[in-house]
Amino acid sequence: MPADLDTAADELYAGTRAEFTARRKELAKQAKAAGDVRLAAEIDKLAKPTTSAWIANHLARDPSSDVDEIASLGEALRAAHANLAGAELRTLSQQRTRLVNTLLKQASRLGTLTEAITRELEDIFTTAIADAEVARVLLAGRLTSAKDLAAAAAAWPSLDATPAPRPVRERPKKARTDRELAVLEGQREAVRKELAKARAAVKEAEADRTEEERILEEAQRAAEEATERVRRVYEELEAAETAEKDARRRVGSASRSVKDAERRAGQAWRLVQEAEQKLADLGRS
Repeated sequence: MPADLDTAADELYAGTRAEFTARRKELAKQAKAAGDVRLAAEIDKLAKPTTSAWIANHLARDPSSDVDEIASLGEALRAAHANLAGAELRTLSQQRTRLVNTLLKQASRLGTLTEAITRELEDIFTTAIADAEVARVLLAGRLTSAKDLAAAAAAWPSLDATPAPRPVRERPKKARTDRELAVLEGQREAVRKELAKARAAVKEAEADRTEEERILEEAQRAAEEATERVRRVYEELEAAETAEKDARRRVGSASRSVKDAERRAGQAWRLVQEAEQKLADLGRS
């Protein structure tokens, strides 16, 4: 069984999201079987991380990532704010933008970053730079969600206030002049504007697609109704044609009957005339 809650949490948050729930249940069961009901309840309450939190946690455990720069940059920014160092703040703000973009690029190696996940990771990294408590939980790899990061930090008071530093990697960097930095920031701003326009265009296109789908559904429904009406008309036409043929047959039969009756009536009339003539002849005798 796990020795304590920290041990269980480290194992769970270092694992995969797919196995989190089953492993949490197993660890809680082990603690309960060992007689530690309180530990079992605490383990059972550990929240499964969202996709963005899982990516951030695993990035924090990756020694090749730049997550370790979050704490030092955050301290520098807070000191610059306290000292009202405007020029230094501008430089550090640019470093913050570069660091967040670098972390997002490194995070993309851990999974597909949708627009929503990218926004949540940006919130996590930016908040961790600004808030030492959030940075503490991120560097420990125990985030559960990008929402209410302050509450997530308060949930782990047992963690060290200052995360243990990871080995500093020497990476050759080409120093940029202020002019180059200004040009780069201008390019980034232009790209951000293009991204905003593209997102707006996507929303507009989605709205247009929704409207067109509604129109298509109405047209399909109208076509189906028209097809049903045509079917009924054809059925009625077929019934009318059958009735017409039957009526014409009855007309032909009736016409022949009328002619036969007229013939018989003519014969009978001639017999009447002959009888009357004979009666007249007898009267004159």
